[in-house]
Amino acid sequence: MGEDDRALARRLQRDARANVKAATRAERSYAKAVCKREKLRRRARGRLPLQTVVAVGCGIATIPADDPLVFAALGVVAALTALRSLGHLLAPEPPPLRALPAAPAVPMPPPVGSAAFPAVRRLEVVREELRRLLPLVAPAGREAGEEAWQAAAEADAALRWQAARLAAVEPHRGAEPALLRTLEEGVAGQERLVGAVADLVAASADPLAGTRLQDATDALHGLAQGLREVR
Repeated sequence: MGEDDRALARRLQRDARANVKAATRAERSYAKAVCKREKLRRRARGRLPLQTVVAVGCGIATIPADDPLVFAALGVVAALTALRSLGHLLAPEPPPLRALPAAPAVPMPPPVGSAAFPAVRRLEVVREELRRLLPLVAPAGREAGEEAWQAAAEADAALRWQAARLAAVEPHRGAEPALLRTLEEGVAGQERLVGAVADLVAASADPLAGTRLQDATDALHGLAQGLREVR
């Protein structure tokens, strides 16, 4: 089992580093988008008055001109250029950073010998079980399943941070009993959620078990709400 734990720790470390890199790339892309927008706005702010004057002048000049088509064409071009600058000025803000598709940052896993590592190992089992079970939920319970997945993901991240904090103080103060107890209670809640999802899948297998499906959905909803309190 020791070798399996070391392999898991290495994989979690790679995942954590990949998360950090993804978040960094997202922040850089967002900063570039903001910079580009501001640059276009500065250019448009400087050019718009002159372009507007040219557009209006060309439009007026079409009246007495010998060849009004030429002046009309110039007026249209100038007007379109002015509108383009106006569009840059009115361009919306880039999407907020939280809306970017970067994965949420997670801490590095605790060392294999840490008192917190077994909890992280159990969290990995929970994650894999949810990935296996949730696609099997019937359409009638799909909304509850999605709620459970979202709540489990939020609680999973919070519990991994708790594990990281416990591991950080462990070399100096030993395994803090209060931190370890909170961590284990949170992981147990995740495991209960897996059981509720399994009940929902079992109820989904019987198209006539409407009451059973509703009971499983209600139980899953209650567990998901409880997991949202994990911090």
